[in-house]
Formats: sequence, structure tokens, C-alpha cells
Amino acid sequence: MRATIIPTEENDTGQEGFQEQTTPFRVDKTLIGQHLLSKRLLDKTTLENALRRQDASHLRIGEELIGRGEIRAFDFYRSLADQQGRPFINLRLTPPDITLLRAEDVEFYLQEQCLPWREKNGAIAYVAVDPLKSSKRMSEKFEQPFLFYQTSPLDILWAVQTEFSAHLTCVAQDYLRSRSKESSADQLLSAKQTVVLSVLIALIALSAFAKPQIAFLIFNACAAIAFLALAALRFLSMDVARSRNRKSPVKVTSRSDSKLPLYTIMIPLLREANVLPILVTALQKLDYPPSKLDIKLILEATDQATIEAAKKMRLPGNVELIIVPASLPTTKPKACNYALAFARGELLVVYDAEDIPGPGQLREAVEAFDRGGELLACLQAPLAYYNWTENWLTRHFAIEYAAIFDLLLPTLARFSQPFPLGGTSTHFRTSILRSIGAWDPFNVTEDADLGIRLHEAGYKSDVLSTPTLEEANCQTRSWVRQRSRWLKGWMQTYFVRMRRPRRAIRQLGAMGFLTFQVAIGAFILSALLHPLFYIAIFYAITFDAEQSASLGMAMLFFFNASVLLLGFSATMLAGLAGAYARGLTGLGAHVLTMPLYWLLISFSAYRAVFQLIFEPHVWEKTDHGLSNMTEKQLVTARRDAYKPGFPPK
Repeated sequence: MRATIIPTEENDTGQEGFQEQTTPFRVDKTLIGQHLLSKRLLDKTTLENALRRQDASHLRIGEELIGRGEIRAFDFYRSLADQQGRPFINLRLTPPDITLLRAEDVEFYLQEQCLPWREKNGAIAYVAVDPLKSSKRMSEKFEQPFLFYQTSPLDILWAVQTEFSAHLTCVAQDYLRSRSKESSADQLLSAKQTVVLSVLIALIALSAFAKPQIAFLIFNACAAIAFLALAALRFLSMDVARSRNRKSPVKVTSRSDSKLPLYTIMIPLLREANVLPILVTALQKLDYPPSKLDIKLILEATDQATIEAAKKMRLPGNVELIIVPASLPTTKPKACNYALAFARGELLVVYDAEDIPGPGQLREAVEAFDRGGELLACLQAPLAYYNWTENWLTRHFAIEYAAIFDLLLPTLARFSQPFPLGGTSTHFRTSILRSIGAWDPFNVTEDADLGIRLHEAGYKSDVLSTPTLEEANCQTRSWVRQRSRWLKGWMQTYFVRMRRPRRAIRQLGAMGFLTFQVAIGAFILSALLHPLFYIAIFYAITFDAEQSASLGMAMLFFFNASVLLLGFSATMLAGLAGAYARGLTGLGAHVLTMPLYWLLISFSAYRAVFQLIFEPHVWEKTDHGLSNMTEKQLVTARRDAYKPGFPPK
């Protein structure tokens, strides 16, 4: 059955109406490029450049033009419909019949970019971005007759968000919790954990009152074990890093552009209008075909300032705005879960608002996924700071990140051990991410939880070599808020995993469970008990002149001094080794102030405990754009992001 609807004359705003007609359509045989020229939607030079790129990439001309922002997707698909003699449906003006839409088919609508529109002459009329492709898919799915009309990707996006925002919000909130309640941090402690923890606290309080010295020594021993375990892991990471640095660099994929997979880039944004130009400029410098990028700017409905800033920017056709409706919890993982439904890429990466990923990072990730096999689910790119020289805080932050991303994570990846992800520049196989329930919306450090859950599910994670540059938090108050949130999320991750220890051992394996205890548990414990070493040393020196001369006090003093020295030596050496690997210079003397930095971490840890009790799911957002170096980047970024004359007329 052939459709009996054709477009009528357009008005000045590009709106179209529809009228019935019984004459067959007349198909314009002109090539689409020439058709666009005739409609004055392109100039000749732009078309010739696009055709040259197409000869090399073997992609479709529309993908080349839209992906590079040389034509609006709406204009291209409307012209394509005109050239092919197919009706074009503007869903904003003629929305779909909601009685035909099904919540259970939302994934199909988004992945196939088509949906039912109206019923015509006993058949369902569908609208699609690629009617020929969708008609083949529909022939496999349905037996009843159907029609196909042309629409644009933004029309599909608008229709789904309009009709299914409530459904998608529920999925974002509840998908993991409904699949595996034990894996969700919605309720932090199970009934059994509450009883055990209450008894433990009571015993600690009782022993501290009855036998304070014994209680103190027990705490001292626990802190020492945590410190020594982390020190051992850091020394191991330095040894592994040396052998890793001798390896040849990772090859960039040799795939042709036409063979590269579609890559979804998700960027959750909240109150980020000031740094948005830097992000968009960085994305446009990625060495990846723009037509193969599916970029989602994830915006909160309550954040009108960032929404308006994004709408004013020079955004190419591969960028879509995903508006997350207001709902609790207001967290980054919930926003990512909401946007995940719209992701069409085979691979997916999450970036933060201030990120500047290395241009070759996506191609390196494709190569790594190809080599890693189907069980390789995630790749973590190293994170570095462009403003690391700004002040004392940023220098220590740079040392810490160098030790983590250039030493620790590669070591854990080499031995196939679970490790917490970095929260940004994390690359996934999209199908695996969906299969394990995606992110926990109730965990405020969702990357740590997800890294462990991937390992529990039997998947592997690895690291990349191409870094992402970020803005180091350069203000103490903002740094403490950020670190408190990270530590609170790590505590959530630890309690969730320890609800059923035997199950965790079975899923992580004995060595994986031990790694989890050191990388997560020991780090939390050392942050909380680190000040105890200073207290113990002070106690051993000043408690009593006669007692301090005793063998016991001397042993306590030397034991704690040795543990503290060993722990800080490992941390300092690992930091310097990582900094050296990154080419960061002038930090040799700076590491001597690391005890002060660790006291700041301890303060943040106690603040995290307080929040864990009273505000477990509150997301303390990191403020960006605070660096003195940001304004210089914005000058160039604003010039590129707000060029006049876009979109083309």
C-alpha cells in the first residue's frame, strides 16, 4: 500500500501541513548534494569538501554534512524526503497518536529511530530517520501492513522525551534496584549489617571505657595493617609500572572510518554554562569521524541557565540535548541512566563538563576493545590536570592522580583484579553496561561501584594510555566537598559489597576479594585512622617520663614511626614515579608536605561519615571554572563555539 499524504506548501517557519492526494509521488532523481545546492542549504565549496571526505570515509554524504555541523539535521532530512518524493513529518507540529505508542517499545523506537505515527487506511504509518532500513527491520518484527514517512532524529528524540519522560525516569531510578536490590545503595545497611555494626560499636565503646589502652592498641594495629597493605600495593605498582613503560605504545586502530563503530559520548552537566564552550571545542578536536559520534549533553530540567547556554552554541548535528526531569535522587548516575536509553553507539564513554580528552583516545579504545575480546567491558583513560602548577593543592592533586592512573590502576588491570573506575573517561561496551544494570543512582561515587560490579559479573576492565585533561580543584573548600563525596561513595560501595561477604568472595574470587579489601577498605580505614599515628607517637613521647622510657612505650613509638614512615615513603615514591612518567617536574621537595595533604583527606573522610549517616544520597557537586587558567581557554573556546552564521540558512 502506498501512502496518500504529501506535503503542502511550507510557511516561513518551516512548518508543514498535510493534505490527501491520490496521484502518485514524483521522485526527484537529482543527487541529494545537488538538491541541497538548489535549495541553497549548502554552497558549492562545502559540498565539494564533503564529497572528498566521503571518497575517503565511504560514509553517506548526509552523515558527513550533519556530523560536521555543515547543515542542520532537520533541513537535510526534509530535503531528503523532498528529493525522494516521500512525505516529511514534523512531529512537533503533527505529534504521533499516543494510543499507538507503547512504553515497552521505547528501546526499539530509540535504537531504530522510528515510531508509529498515525493510522492510515487500515495500516499504521511510521516515521523514521532511515525509512528503508527501518522498513526492513519492521518486516521482520511485524506482519501487518505499514507505511513509512520521513522525519529527523531530533523529532524522534523530542517525541520520546515528551511522551515517555516519566517512564524513563522510573527506569533510571529503579532498574538496578529492581534487578538486584542487594547491589543498590538505596538502603545502605541491611538488617544483619545494622545488628552487627551496632554490636561492634557497643563493644568498641565498652572496651574503650573499660580498657582504654587495649582498645587504643587494637585501633593502632588496624590502622597499621591498612597503612602497610596500601604501602605494599604502591610498591608493587611502581615495579609493574617500570615493566609497563618498556612496552611499545598501543597501536591506534587501523580500521577505516567507515568500519569504525558508532561511539556514544555522554556528558552529564549541572550548572556548567561557564565551561561548556571548552567541552564542545574539545569534542570537535577528537580524531574520530563526526558522523560516527552520538553525543549526548545531559542536562537537568531545573538548570535553565546551562540549557539556554547549550541552545545558543554552535552545536553540530551529532549533538543531542537530553533533558532529565526533576526527580530524586539528583545524582550524576541517575542522569546517566536516563540518557543511556537514548545511546545508540556500540561503544560509550562518559566525560565530565571540564574534560579535554586526548584526540586519539576513542581510536585507541576501539583498538583495545578489538584486542581484548568480548569479556573486556570497560577501559579507563588516565586523568591528568592542565592546571597542576596553580597552587599547593593542585600540585598534590596531580601527584595523587599520577600515582593512581599511571601506576595503581594499570597494576590492578594487569593482574585482572577489580578496581574503582575514575568517574570520567570511562569507555564501555554499551550492551554490557545495560546488561549489568548500568549505574547505581543512589551511589554518589558510582564509578567505584560500577568497576566492582563489572568484575563480579565476570567481565574485565583495562586502562588506556591517551589521557584526559581536567581542571584540578584549586580551592580548599571545593576540594573538601569533592573528596567527601568520593569517600562517602567508597563507603557506600564497601557496605553494599559486604552485605554478603561469602557471596562477594564467590563473585570476586579470593584474590579479587582481597584486592577489594585493600584498594577500597584499607584506603577508607587509613584515611579515618591516619591521625591516630600522630596521636600514638605523641602519646608515647609525652604520656609520662618514667613510662615513656619503658620498653613498651619505646616499641609503640618506633612501631608507629616506622609504619608512618613506610606508608608515606610508599606514597611519596609512587607519586614521584607517576609524576616522572607524566613529565611533571619540580615536585621532589613538594612531596615532603604530603602529611598535611593526608590530614586534609582525613578531615574529608570524617565529614563523609557524617554525611553518610545524615545525608547518604546528597550529591555535592564539584564546582568547575575556578582555575585562573580557565579564562584563557574560554577566550578561544567561545570564539569557536559561538561562530556567527550558524546554523546555515
